[in-house]
Amino acid sequence: MLPMVEGPLRIESLVHTRDVIYAAAPLLRRYGMQQGSSVQIRAGLGPVCTVQIRSHILDPNILLMARPVLRRLGLQRGDRIHAKWGGTQLELGPVVALWLPVRRRSPTPAFGAQTAWARDALVGARDMGVLAYVLDPQSSPDSLRAWGWSSKNGWIRRPGPMPDALWRRGERLGPPRGLREAKETGLLNLAPDIGDKWRITKFLLLQGFGDHIPWTRPMSLRRAEAALLRFGRVYAKPRRGSGGRDLLLLERRGETIRWCRFDPSPAQGMWTIPLRLSDWRRVAGHRAYIVQEARIPLTAFGRPVDFRWFVQRGGSGAWDVTAVVARLAPEEDGPTNVSLGGKVFPVDEILPDGERERGTALALSVAEAVGALFPHLVELGMDLLLDKSGEWWILDVNPRPGRSTLKQIDPALRQLSIRKPFEYVKYATGYMTSDLAEERTGPSEE
Repeated sequence: MLPMVEGPLRIESLVHTRDVIYAAAPLLRRYGMQQGSSVQIRAGLGPVCTVQIRSHILDPNILLMARPVLRRLGLQRGDRIHAKWGGTQLELGPVVALWLPVRRRSPTPAFGAQTAWARDALVGARDMGVLAYVLDPQSSPDSLRAWGWSSKNGWIRRPGPMPDALWRRGERLGPPRGLREAKETGLLNLAPDIGDKWRITKFLLLQGFGDHIPWTRPMSLRRAEAALLRFGRVYAKPRRGSGGRDLLLLERRGETIRWCRFDPSPAQGMWTIPLRLSDWRRVAGHRAYIVQEARIPLTAFGRPVDFRWFVQRGGSGAWDVTAVVARLAPEEDGPTNVSLGGKVFPVDEILPDGERERGTALALSVAEAVGALFPHLVELGMDLLLDKSGEWWILDVNPRPGRSTLKQIDPALRQLSIRKPFEYVKYATGYMTSDLAEERTGPSEE
């Protein structure tokens, strides 16, 4: 039988010296609690506190807490959160920590390109009764420090309970210091490190997706020369990275190789064959790369086009497609990345009839395979290419997709893509309200 879930409840503070909380009388009756009895309570995966519970006759969606209890639970006045009674203790949640690269800490944090996303995520989570905050890098296991968002005051310091889930947004972020030991407590990792491009490629090959993966190998000078002899054009991609940064297009022209770099500083030049390590490092540095066949893509308006599938888990726990967009290259011979000038179009304006369904089937199959390895991975951005022969190819699989393309197509889709992971956390942690639980599992038996 599923635990009874209430909420969202609004937390209010109470000037009281004892460890006491006040809940609405109907809630006490439903949970079988006695007025003045002692109960155990916790927020997220934080420590358990023993408090005395009493009833109030105010708004039934208000939970009053003495200030010492608020401090121990890591909550503050005005938080909106769900409650569930498992028979032994009252649990408050879910709690989600956002883990972002902080570029400025005091007095106001700045999260670079993630700032607007973080603000919208906290606002959306609050509307859903999910307590979300941005984790401060200075946190420790004994004292989690966090940032919250207030419509009146902007970014503010706030306490943070030990979270039920961690949502990481950043390529080079290691585990936060305050949560390094949290795996043993059941912390859900919503955006785990699924590996670099070569590791993902090897995994998909082993899972039977070889017919949809362009020829790809770890970069070496001899492999690049052999690939150019075989295909004529290849891409050299950093094994870790996104947005087309440091992407190189290589073309064989007789006994020379033409190279083009599109970001961060556009440049091009020629190399002689055999390719020399010094020439390569002057352009690509010491980063690890893969070399990948450059398939001839479908074109629209005379320019290359590929497609981004946003695949997420929501309140049902299953993978589904949130959005699909088409990305048009700015030039006849260039990448489609929006950060490099690519344009976004509604997919139905470009894809031939029936191809959207084929692409969706492939994207969901990949998500199921990757999700089986990372059970709480909550979203993937998949770049798929349809070539001129009508075959679908997997170009990239990203566990932390950006949302700028969705904002250009439909801002409501961007908001939906932010809300769905929080719906998944409610599902995975058992904080679905009873009506949603019955809808997904059927009525519970008495």
